[in-house]
Amino acid sequence: MNRRNFVKKAGTAVTGAAALGVVGAASANAEPEAEVTEPSAAVPSETLVAYVRDVDSGEVTVASGTGETTYRDKALVKRLVKAARSSEEVV
Repeated sequence: MNRRNFVKKAGTAVTGAAALGVVGAASANAEPEAEVTEPSAAVPSETLVAYVRDVDSGEVTVASGTGETTYRDKALVKRLVKAARSSEEVV
């Protein structure tokens, strides 16, 4: 599956969680718990997707447009996994 197809099939909840996680990754420990909320804006024309490659090492790849970058960020991965599990409960 190429990245464009992956982006098309990626769920809105995961994309939203990824966006929240990327913005707050640097200060993940200092922030209050994430809260479930309604979207405050329309879906952007270019989707940002984060997918976890390895939970144990904290490896996550962020894809946007035609580019992607892989990071090692255990705090971000922890938040994404937690958000993904919470979104399963909501559905």
